[in-house]
Amino acid sequence: MPITFVTLGPEGTCHERAVRSYARFQGIEDVELDLITDFFDGLERIRGREDAFLVQCSAHPKVHEITEKRCDEVFVVDTFIYPTKSLAILARRDLGGPPRSLGIVEATEGYVDLSEWEVKVPQISKPLAAQALLRGEFDAALTHSEWLESHPDELELVRMIGEIDTTWVVYGTTQRFAGEVIGIPSPELYARPVAV
Repeated sequence: MPITFVTLGPEGTCHERAVRSYARFQGIEDVELDLITDFFDGLERIRGREDAFLVQCSAHPKVHEITEKRCDEVFVVDTFIYPTKSLAILARRDLGGPPRSLGIVEATEGYVDLSEWEVKVPQISKPLAAQALLRGEFDAALTHSEWLESHPDELELVRMIGEIDTTWVVYGTTQRFAGEVIGIPSPELYARPVAV
């Protein structure tokens, strides 16, 4: 029986990539991905199921609400560290001037100075932001840098951000916490400075 991971879609999101890597790390071979655009919908999809888990980036602005919404039925069962895809601000080449409007996912607003943009257009995910940018819905977007590689004649680089190490929250219906910290002992982090 497959394990279902519910996470942010569409295909091509940082969420999808992180979940696939997490499933491999956990040794789960039979995996189904259920890609959503609303984490509250995702929360409802895993309620009452022992074979389904919701995964959300800790940078997402709704983490506290998802953690709290069904706190008697759905629990934080794990976390992991994994980088985002390479991020960049990309603009359309056909503008004829500097970009003024920016398509951006709320969870990524900390990467930019929003006062530099006349118009901010909220987006659900970075792949959807790139698709809307290509349709001409705004001048620039904070999205995955891979879109520049696949559309070099239509897009240009405004600013490279790169991959960002972040944490991911895994929710499930079986509570794991039993009074002791759940984690990986890492005393080396605190014994000396971490080399970068």
